[in-house]
Amino acid sequence: MFGVTSDPAKNRLYITLGGYMEGPERQDVLKAIMAEAGKLARGFDVINDISALHASNKEGFKDLLRAKSALKLKGVGHIIRVVKIPLSHMQIERISKAAGYEAESAESIEEADRHLDAFQARREGGS
Repeated sequence: MFGVTSDPAKNRLYITLGGYMEGPERQDVLKAIMAEAGKLARGFDVINDISALHASNKEGFKDLLRAKSALKLKGVGHIIRVVKIPLSHMQIERISKAAGYEAESAESIEEADRHLDAFQARREGGS
């Protein structure tokens, strides 16, 4: 199960991943992520809800690493993830380090949105 949407007004990408994702579904996720990220300006932020995602196999790890690396190349800004399953959290941490970026954690999508809204307001106020 997955969902990928973008909000060009906020320059924000929302990714929701859940369950055990098999190869074809992972490929669909990658395509959706790249399509939605293409609608956003460089420096876009990401909220990645993986609170229902189960740990993946080695191929799944590689697919997620490719997605994270592609986002980095597209100029991703802040990344906040919602994680609840400990094993998934550990796996995502390894992916983040391998892709060369850090991500913050939040308890919910709403909390992540509030955090990014506050950061954006400070950034715009300081410009």
